[in-house]
Amino acid sequence: MKETIEFKIGKATYFSKLEVTSFKKIVIDAGEVSEPTFDGLIAKDPTLLYIPNTQNIEAVGALKIPNDEYKEKVFTKSKTNENSKDYTFELGWIVSLKSGYGNKLVEILSTYTTNVYATVRQENKIMKHLLEKFGFTISGNSYKSDRNNYDIELYIKKEKNAL
Repeated sequence: MKETIEFKIGKATYFSKLEVTSFKKIVIDAGEVSEPTFDGLIAKDPTLLYIPNTQNIEAVGALKIPNDEYKEKVFTKSKTNENSKDYTFELGWIVSLKSGYGNKLVEILSTYTTNVYATVRQENKIMKHLLEKFGFTISGNSYKSDRNNYDIELYIKKEKNAL
């Protein structure tokens, strides 16, 4: 029997300012994003996910709408054959405050829309496993992060072309 899990998902503008502020604090405290970057990306109205709800947050994640320059840089640095323009959303800001929710975050977000990409640290075996479990494949080569001394890998989930 498949476990059902309570969650709230919607565009950032669907949530109150206080709910978005709670999301922001969680992802900034977890080191997932800087405040200026978050503020710029939240203005693009990404899809936010809260588990189980916005009053008792145990995990968060998002389908971010990245800046075109950033997205192009990621696809170029990875030397993928994919066209960055085919991908509107970047799966990210995955933070689980309670053990075991990473799986559900990736599952819900990866099935919410098509043509999604994600970047992950090369040594993050758990996230790489979750991405692969939910249909993402590695694309291109690893590349050095601009932020710290680690390598990044590009994962994509592309809608299958109908024959």
